Amino acid sequence: MTQPATATGPAVDQAGGAPLLDVTDLVKHFPIRRRAFGGGGGTVQAVDGVSFSVRRGETVGLVGESGCGKSTIGRLVLGLLRPTAGTVTFDGRDLTGMSRAELAAQRRRLQIIFQDPFSSLDPRMKVGDIIAEGLIVHRIGDRAQRRAAVERLLAQVGLSPRDATRFPHQFSGGQRQRIGIARALATDPDFVVCDEAVSALDVSIQAQIVNLLRELQRDRGLSYLFISHDLNVVRYIADRICVMYLGQLVETAPTEELFANPRHPYTQALLSAIPQMDAEKSMGERVRLTGEVPSPANPPSGCRFHPRCPHAVPESAARRPDLVAVAEGHAVAACPCFM
Repeated sequence: MTQPATATGPAVDQAGGAPLLDVTDLVKHFPIRRRAFGGGGGTVQAVDGVSFSVRRGETVGLVGESGCGKSTIGRLVLGLLRPTAGTVTFDGRDLTGMSRAELAAQRRRLQIIFQDPFSSLDPRMKVGDIIAEGLIVHRIGDRAQRRAAVERLLAQVGLSPRDATRFPHQFSGGQRQRIGIARALATDPDFVVCDEAVSALDVSIQAQIVNLLRELQRDRGLSYLFISHDLNVVRYIADRICVMYLGQLVETAPTEELFANPRHPYTQALLSAIPQMDAEKSMGERVRLTGEVPSPANPPSGCRFHPRCPHAVPESAARRPDLVAVAEGHAVAACPCFM
């Protein structure tokens, strides 16, 4: 299994091979604009020293509360944002050091499925044109070949080739997300970021889309970074999970290992909040956190979780904990309050 050696060190592939995607010490700070009459300034530390990797054919889940930096990482990985520091290496090549033209050439191999199937599709374009747009941009095939590719993709995602002539508003939410998936697959990518790809859908439709993603992964050998706040969905699709809090990773492990043996107090709190069939049992076992999530513009010192941690000790505020291995493939931010 792949695991970070430390919170600020490169990922190490325990299998001995180079991962398809390797993120090392990734940092993204957004400046805060000063207001006209004073105030403002500083930076928002959206991502601060994140390292992980994704192997070929693997799904890595990235979970955490809203605002923790998950979607920012997805955009950094794709080159849609430039990092403040750190590297993103894809298939042995450093994307962060590429020119705009070099990065554009790589983008056909990295794609994204967006959260909202309503706003992510241009309502003025026909479905066939939406799916073919990437083929045109990357100059793949002639007109007849692109038309055949669109029809084939529509069939692969469970729609009819005749749907190519319709507009997005003529489809349901689940059907629109299938169109978004077809668009992402048009350039035959190796790696896809699924950014809350099912969170806007009904539960029954979520299951259909997740099963579709798994089938496409099996057939095409895709690698996924699956960003979500729904741990039940992540447990079903992910091979490995990275838990994120306020811009940093606090725990990473194979999926079943994480659910069976969560080590970080924040991970324990997230898992305890998953709804259970037995409501009384769920409420009795729930780990309740106190206080609010701190602002990423002014994060706490040391362990960023310590203001809300039920086990915090004075040393928790003094030193940022590194990710250390606690089992094979399982690493946790080693705060003195629980290690």
